[in-house]
Amino acid sequence: MISPLLSNIKERITVSTLSVNDIAQFSNADQRIDVIVKFRLKEQVYLEIQTPVTGLRLPPPQTPIFLQWQWYATHWQQQGIVERIDLGPSPMIVAAMQDQPQAVENRRTRRYHLHIPMLIPQGPLKWKKITTETEDVSVDGLRCQVPMAFTEGTTVDFILELPTRTIKMNGTVLRCRESGQPGLFDMALRLNPVMGRDYQLFRAYLDSQP
Repeated sequence: MISPLLSNIKERITVSTLSVNDIAQFSNADQRIDVIVKFRLKEQVYLEIQTPVTGLRLPPPQTPIFLQWQWYATHWQQQGIVERIDLGPSPMIVAAMQDQPQAVENRRTRRYHLHIPMLIPQGPLKWKKITTETEDVSVDGLRCQVPMAFTEGTTVDFILELPTRTIKMNGTVLRCRESGQPGLFDMALRLNPVMGRDYQLFRAYLDSQP
């Protein structure tokens, strides 16, 4: 039996490679596609598609894809090139793997301490706007201070003024409580999971951060 110490050492020094029965995923056209490795050659993988293919936009041959998977606590990524797609009873993607797997940061849990100007339209005609800025953001949500209490569970439309462009988004109020400063409330929003273009621009902006 491998001791916990040796197991930890193995985890730190070993590069994870995709093997048969490993679960992975990649994104294409704003859609996440889940796959299982069914067969593996040295530089080629056969990926059985687990996501329902109805309405799925699959990448055509010669398209680069970035496969991601998790091994222990580390997230890994490796580029592949789609060679062909078989839409039989068990839909399959055959891809040629490129370069070496790379350990990547789990950005879903990373919070960015960015103060992005933020406008929250108010009123029936949305003419009035609350002006504030983000305290921190992640790919899943953000925190900010507002001069009024928002009801938890409600949807809030807002505008973020990124350095290069203005984007419109919305999110659900997770909590909104007094901040300890007179007339200010700390609000946490969970971003709408619908992967629209503005959300993709937001994610690209976060990915560009050091």
